Amino acid sequence: MTAATSSALIASQFPAATMTTAVIVLALVLAVALGVMAFLDKSVPMWGLAGIAILELALLVLAGISVVAWVGGNPPAEPVVFFFYLLSCIAIPPAMAWWGRGEPGRWGSGVVAAACLVLVVLVLRVSQVWSGGVPPT
Repeated sequence: MTAATSSALIASQFPAATMTTAVIVLALVLAVALGVMAFLDKSVPMWGLAGIAILELALLVLAGISVVAWVGGNPPAEPVVFFFYLLSCIAIPPAMAWWGRGEPGRWGSGVVAAACLVLVVLVLRVSQVWSGGVPPT
């Protein structure tokens, strides 16, 4: 790989930056709200499940934008790593909903709040891996 090709991969901007911000904000709002519910010893309410569903839809839009950009000739810097981070992001909300509803009391809300925080980190990594902004360890 030449230096020009390498710098072109690093300079590639993540095509879904706005959607990434929206997902992060939504996940943080859900984490705080469900963290409060856990503190109050309450289970995941229906509005919490609706928030998880909206979060999943936003992640699917983010994935769609990314795939369209990838197929259109703007590939991620690390395609395999990107694919598995994105797949993990999409798999987490259904697991959150299942666990949150299955566990009555504070622990269901606490698990969903913690999973929202994990999702924030994963979405940030998705955007970093696309642009190659953070070197692999």
